[in-house]
Amino acid sequence: MGDLLQFLASYNYLAYLAALNAILALSVYIMLMAGQLSLASMGFMAIGAYTSALLMINGGMPFAVGLLGAAALAGLIALAIGKPILRLKGVYLAITTVGFSELIRFLALNWDYLGGAMGLNGIPQTTRTWHVFLYLAILIFLFHRLDRSRYGRALRAIGLDETAAKTMGIPTARYKTLAFAASAVMAALAGSFAAHYSFYISPGEYNFSQAVLVLIFAVFGGLGTHWGPVLGAIALTLLPEVFRFLQDWRPIIYGVSVLLVVIFFPGGLVGLFKLMIPGTRRKASPIAGGKDERHGTA
Repeated sequence: MGDLLQFLASYNYLAYLAALNAILALSVYIMLMAGQLSLASMGFMAIGAYTSALLMINGGMPFAVGLLGAAALAGLIALAIGKPILRLKGVYLAITTVGFSELIRFLALNWDYLGGAMGLNGIPQTTRTWHVFLYLAILIFLFHRLDRSRYGRALRAIGLDETAAKTMGIPTARYKTLAFAASAVMAALAGSFAAHYSFYISPGEYNFSQAVLVLIFAVFGGLGTHWGPVLGAIALTLLPEVFRFLQDWRPIIYGVSVLLVVIFFPGGLVGLFKLMIPGTRRKASPIAGGKDERHGTA
């Protein structure tokens, strides 16, 4: 009986981790919709984790208040820095957002109030797996509505050609800043849930490699639809577990799988599924400049 409970507990954690990674992938995807390569997700995740943890530990606030405080702080910071940062393009924007995340990490690393290098422990374990799944389900619903909204169409227009979108009267700076704030709130809430799932957080959890991994989730799944990042995050989270029997070969299989999909199926897993279904047409990826890869036309 004890072995059975341990087995179920291990797969419960795997399901939680897959859902959490899907949320983070969606936080990157909303920026990619607007053609913006932002790697700030780990910085905002750290803000959310530390804010909610401190509100509960030092402030005695309930879990819901911690979540709201984390989301509000991350959103306000994103609105404050979004407009100047989002004037940058491409790799310059990516480098700047990486610098922002590293600034947050070093702040947590060197500030004793945040636990410093030892991190924070004693965080109340109030997150349940169903909380994360419910949050993911709400985000999927909101992205489904976004795709059919004026705001979603504006983001895709900016991603296809920002100059043309501006010419058509779309306030591109405002739309990009709002997308950046939405991305920050999503990542911050993911950080809050993660902090309260365990009793401990440390600055090392929010490093550059984790930010790149979240981007890989989105690209691996496909950028033509919000289902792509969700599918990519779930697949790459489960892949090491599926090949557990291969032990030391698992990282190699992981890397080769990512390379094969990116090289041979630029539309990601979603694009691969569409190719397997007759009569479907692949959507253009906003990060690819809005061109149909088969015909080379916008």
